[in-house]
Amino acid sequence: MQTCRRNRISVKDATARDRKKSALPGGTALDLERRLSYRFSILSTRVIRSVASMYGPKYGILPSGWKAMTAIGRYGPVSAKEVCSHTTVEPDKVTRAVDRLAALGFVRREQDPADGRRVALSLSPAGRKVYEDIERVTRQVELTLLEALSMREREILDRILAKLEDRAGKCIGDRQAWRRIVEARGRS
Repeated sequence: MQTCRRNRISVKDATARDRKKSALPGGTALDLERRLSYRFSILSTRVIRSVASMYGPKYGILPSGWKAMTAIGRYGPVSAKEVCSHTTVEPDKVTRAVDRLAALGFVRREQDPADGRRVALSLSPAGRKVYEDIERVTRQVELTLLEALSMREREILDRILAKLEDRAGKCIGDRQAWRRIVEARGRS
């Protein structure tokens, strides 16, 4: 009997396992290695780790700090709340990241003249240079990945991602979304 090289289980066992999994919603098409969230996470983690191996030692910035810096660099001046809305970083981590970036001299905090309660975050001149350096490396890494796709495939991927982002915003925009989804779909 043949064995699957990866798991060292028999083809018969693998087929039985797949049949068992197909009873779950989405069938084998949503097994872990095919799941969107898993695949996106793997790709994202690989890019982040690759670039972090440059900016971590060079600038003393953690990934949460880089995500905050990216939002500030792209959209600034912004509030910490706005940084959260542009990233996947939790508010408490954004605060710590901004504190660290400010201590490193990369981010400035200033009272918003239009709203004295709001603290506006912006990059310092040194922060702008760091941001541009890391952004340049990040883009080179992503371009290297995208070379696997034709221009047409890139355009299609961009449209697909836009659809999925829109759908995610509508369907899973809060922490209780899973509950509504399960109730609406039943326990199938």
